[in-house]
Amino acid sequence: MQNTWSPMLRMFDGQRDFSYAELLRLSLAESDNNACDILFSRFGGPKKVEEFLRQLGLADIHIQWTEQEMTTEPMRSADNNCTPKDLARLLDWLYHHQGQNEYLRFVWQTMAACQTGAERIASIIPAGAVFVHKTGTGFPSKDKRQDRNDAGVIIMPDGTYQVIAVFAPQSEKEEDVAKMGKKFVKR
Repeated sequence: MQNTWSPMLRMFDGQRDFSYAELLRLSLAESDNNACDILFSRFGGPKKVEEFLRQLGLADIHIQWTEQEMTTEPMRSADNNCTPKDLARLLDWLYHHQGQNEYLRFVWQTMAACQTGAERIASIIPAGAVFVHKTGTGFPSKDKRQDRNDAGVIIMPDGTYQVIAVFAPQSEKEEDVAKMGKKFVKR
C-alpha cells in the first residue's frame, strides 16, 4: 500500500524480496504497516495469530483485520483491540520466554531497539533503565485526536523488571501516554 505508514517503501525502493528478519524489524521497531501485512499473508492471517494468543491463555487480544483492510474501512480498527491487562500478560510471557529460541530472542532484541514513541513511556523511565516495547497508534479522528498506546517491559538498573501497558484513547498529543504512565512507573 502506498497510502499508509511504511518506511519500507523508501528503504527498499524496487526490491521485492525481504527476509523475515527485515519484515519483523520493520513491523516491530518502526510500526511499518506493509511489513505487518506481508507477515500476516505468510503466516495465515490475523485469525492464525489470534489462535496462537488463545493458546497462551490470552482471551482479550483480538486481531480481526489486516492493516490494508483497516485502511480501506477505518471503522474496522475498533475490532482489533485488547485490554492493557492481557497485553501486559503477553509481554510478561515474552520476558520469561525470550531466551527460549532464536525467534523469541530476535523479537525481544528488536523491541529493545524500538525507536518509536520517544515522548511516550520511554520519556519517563528511570535513568539507566532499559525499555523493551511496542507502540500503537490509531487512525486520527476529524478533530485530530487518536488512540496512542505504549506497552513494554522496563528493566531497572538493579535487574528487576516491570511490565507496563498504557492506552490513551482519543488523546491530543504523544505526551498523554507519558502523563498517564507516570503513576505506574516505579522509580
